[in-house]
Order: sequence, then structure tokens, then C-alpha cells
Amino acid sequence: MSEKNKKCLYCQGETEVKTNGVNNNTCKHCGMALPIKHPQNKRSKISFFIKVFWLIAIFCVFMIIYLPR
Repeated sequence: MSEKNKKCLYCQGETEVKTNGVNNNTCKHCGMALPIKHPQNKRSKISFFIKVFWLIAIFCVFMIIYLPR
């Protein structure tokens, strides 16, 4: 799926976002509104993972320093 195409949440069909200079906001297959941001977007999953990873890493370092030996 490229940046020019969006996948419909309902029928999973790909629709071009811009055709002939006009923005498409609906799916050409089923007519439903296209999502602004797809919930299964790989970038958002990676971004969430990085945030959680660093939060856990900082917590572990803090606990290593804080807890008595």
C-alpha cells in the first residue's frame, strides 16, 4: 500500500486518494468513507513499540540504581 492508495476498513479494497487532482474521501468499491489513519498502520505500531521499549528500559535502569544490593 503506497501513500497514494488507502485501504478501506470495510471491504479491504485499495482506492487512490487523488485522481485527476481531486481528493477521494470514499471507497470506490463500497462507498464508505476512507480512514484518515488506518488502525493497522505499520508506522504507528513501530512508534508505539519504541515508546514502550524506552519506558521499560528507563524503568529497569531506575530500579537497578534504586533497589539496594
